[in-house]
Amino acid sequence: MEPKYIDIEAVVRSKFPKQAAKVPGFIFKFAAWLICQRQMNDIIRELRDCEGEQFAEGMCRILNVSYNIQGEDNIPADGRFIFVSNHPLGAFDGISYINVFGKKYPGKFRVIVNDLLMYIHGLRPVFLPVNTLGRQKREDMEAIQQAYDSPDIQLMSFPAGFCSRFIGGRIQDVEWKKSVITQAIESKRDIIPMYFSGRNSITFYGVEWLRRVFGMKFNIGLVLLPWQMVKTARNKTFGITIGKPIPWQTFTDKQKSATEWAQWLRDECYKMKN
Repeated sequence: MEPKYIDIEAVVRSKFPKQAAKVPGFIFKFAAWLICQRQMNDIIRELRDCEGEQFAEGMCRILNVSYNIQGEDNIPADGRFIFVSNHPLGAFDGISYINVFGKKYPGKFRVIVNDLLMYIHGLRPVFLPVNTLGRQKREDMEAIQQAYDSPDIQLMSFPAGFCSRFIGGRIQDVEWKKSVITQAIESKRDIIPMYFSGRNSITFYGVEWLRRVFGMKFNIGLVLLPWQMVKTARNKTFGITIGKPIPWQTFTDKQKSATEWAQWLRDECYKMKN
């Protein structure tokens, strides 16, 4: 299998051709350094014969990442689920869940992610992309709907849609989107809440804080996520706590709106914090 390497300049020119034409070459070189492009491509080269769960497992092995998992017995032997979690790492928590649940549901576990992560070609078979910067492609919308309708595919969602931020004096998710509730009801899937114990570097949160202070629209934190994977996650042990399934019928109670149910679900996940 010919590996597909990460090329930040090619990605920017593909997604933003008009803006990219005005960018000096040294900026692209700096961006390549910032996202650890060389180190990421070294990993891709080493895992060139791997895809999906095997790629995720290989990344965790190369970075020497391990997990302390609690509550695995809360997952029923049968059923169709939406696994939901807080989103502290922004990328590597998703890869971690693929590594863990890919063994339990080989070939049947999918994670809904920012479409920029699709440039990690080895993980494409287990990713369902969402465009957070523009219009969603029809084929991507259809792929997500097919996954929800599938009788045997298990889904993983990060309802915050963005990596955790420094909010109210602590690192936490922004408000969760109500779509996780509406999708659970429409697909008749019970929700399994989870809590991922981990954090990015102080630099990451500092940059994000400055971005908000100065009102910058560009999500620079997204650019820093590969650095967080390659540098910050290395040699770490992360905690994963799995809660009991919540029947989808729970969310049909009209005493709460879908938005309110989403925040209630967010609170339930944070109650599992170790």
